[in-house]
Amino acid sequence: MPTVESIVPTLTFPSNTPLPNVINFMGAYSESTCQTAPCDCVYVVEQSRLLGIFTVNDLVKLLLSQVDYTTITIGEVMQAPVTVDKNIETSTALSLFGKQHHKSLAIVDEDGSFLGILTPETIAAQLQTQLNKTKQHAIRAEKLAKVNQQLQQKICFSVKTEAQLLKTTSELQQIFQAFPDIYFRLAADGTILSYYVQDESALYLPPEEFLGKPVKDVVPSEVSEKFNTAIVELNQTKSLVAIEYSLLMHDGEKSFEARLLPSIQEQVIVIIRDITQRKQAQAALQTAKNSLERRVEARTYELKKAEDRYTRAIYAGKVGIWEWNIDTNEIYIDPNLKAMLGYADNELSNCFEEWLNLVHPSDIDALKVEINAYIEGLIPKYEIEHRMRHRDGQYIWFLARGTMLCDINDKICFMAGSNTDITVSKYTEARLKGSLKEKEVLLKEIHHRVKNNLQVISSLLRLQARYIKDEEALDILRDSQNRVRAMAMIHESLYQSTDLGKIKFSEYIRNLSNNLACGYSLNKDIKINLQIHQVELRIDTAIPCGLIINELVSNAIKHAFINAEFGVIYIEFLDLGNSKYSFSVSDNGIGVPDDIELRRNQSLGLQLVWSLVEQLEGSIIFNNKLGTSFTITFVEQ
Repeated sequence: MPTVESIVPTLTFPSNTPLPNVINFMGAYSESTCQTAPCDCVYVVEQSRLLGIFTVNDLVKLLLSQVDYTTITIGEVMQAPVTVDKNIETSTALSLFGKQHHKSLAIVDEDGSFLGILTPETIAAQLQTQLNKTKQHAIRAEKLAKVNQQLQQKICFSVKTEAQLLKTTSELQQIFQAFPDIYFRLAADGTILSYYVQDESALYLPPEEFLGKPVKDVVPSEVSEKFNTAIVELNQTKSLVAIEYSLLMHDGEKSFEARLLPSIQEQVIVIIRDITQRKQAQAALQTAKNSLERRVEARTYELKKAEDRYTRAIYAGKVGIWEWNIDTNEIYIDPNLKAMLGYADNELSNCFEEWLNLVHPSDIDALKVEINAYIEGLIPKYEIEHRMRHRDGQYIWFLARGTMLCDINDKICFMAGSNTDITVSKYTEARLKGSLKEKEVLLKEIHHRVKNNLQVISSLLRLQARYIKDEEALDILRDSQNRVRAMAMIHESLYQSTDLGKIKFSEYIRNLSNNLACGYSLNKDIKINLQIHQVELRIDTAIPCGLIINELVSNAIKHAFINAEFGVIYIEFLDLGNSKYSFSVSDNGIGVPDDIELRRNQSLGLQLVWSLVEQLEGSIIFNNKLGTSFTITFVEQ
């Protein structure tokens, strides 16, 4: 039987001791004394009176209830103690140990004062003495010691486990707070057991309306069916199951994703995340994708139409495409180009050298020179006309054009281009050249005959002049002869020129002035000074200009130097640009009276000059300050 001397002191705390202090002390006490004294409970004592007891089991229940124990005192959670008299029998004490979850009994005296605790260790120690006397007592003590050791180990493991659970719970709370998701714990039948959420406004219903209720009674039927199906699948596969659903919240319809995970005791953990923005983004992306697909389809249709038009244009325009790989010396030849040469698509190889064998022998060297010059950058573009042999042996004229294609390092690797059939154009061009040559010969013959006819008229006038004795009539006849000669010289210049449309007017003026100087055969020293730009005029401009110069120079020779032995006539013809010209005839002779209008009416030559200026749509300026000067300006139309 135990006595007061066998009572063991134990952990005692006043009732106002904070519970966290008690737990920390129990843990530290357990780690330091778990081999020699129990640590599964503490006693609440004030003024030697036992008020209550707090066990490890009480601590576990408290933690599972999720009550915030940090603000609780031990007096608020203690249990009523089981007390015994210090003279309690051993069998009675052991029986009490088996009924309660902790391994100590509180001992009080007759006055109710707390003396200490009775533990299995103390009983074992006392019984050990008694069991030493008999083998039966020894065996019983040995069993009791083993049981005691196992109990101590279990208590130590339980305390450590509970501490680890506390730490894990704290970490989980931190994790929960870091994510915006909503967490639910469900029973196997779908009943909502607990939840966690940062902001309760994110819940579909207030907690009091869904806790302890099945999911089917909380959410719409179509959503609950998804949850029930997911729970069944989860029980079968024991792996994560995800579903998506929509709910009409207070701020509008929202989309959610629920992930269901298996938990202990056949419970289900549900993690719910708001995916409204993701769904909206997916819908926007799908709309953009559909729009893009429609645009691509429309663009593909347009490209197909353009390709068809291009193909029709290629066939209609007799154009073939080719692409030469410079590195491999292989060439791709468009089937249309092969057909233009009379070959099927599979009848010509892709060897560039064999392709060149179809080029006319007279054109092959020029073709190679053109290609090399273009590749080396000596010419800005590749464009050449050459002939290629048709399958029937005839040659077709092509206009070949090409461009270079470079790789990312600007190295020339391809040359692509086209061949256009210009055979008809070449034959037409040859016929036109022949026809043009014939017309040029004919036109030269016409100018030659006109010149000859004018020369005959000039000769007739010269012969007629021999029989005229009247000087005035002779001057008139000589002027007419010079005018005819001036026109004849223009036709003579045209049929001798390589360009039948224009004559070199500078040479014409020189010949005309020399002819006039010789024609009048004066005994006076009259010089003709020329200042003439190199210009070419059309025949319809050259004839009136030649007649004007003829009239003005003739007039100066005859009338400017009557009482002088010498004189100078100036002829100037200037190109002012943009088809605008100016020419003048002046002399340093005696001049003419100011009444030029009277003289013009009396002189056929001056009348002719003014008429020809009007024909040119030009202007004439008369000046008699220093001799006589006529300046004509016109624009060749």
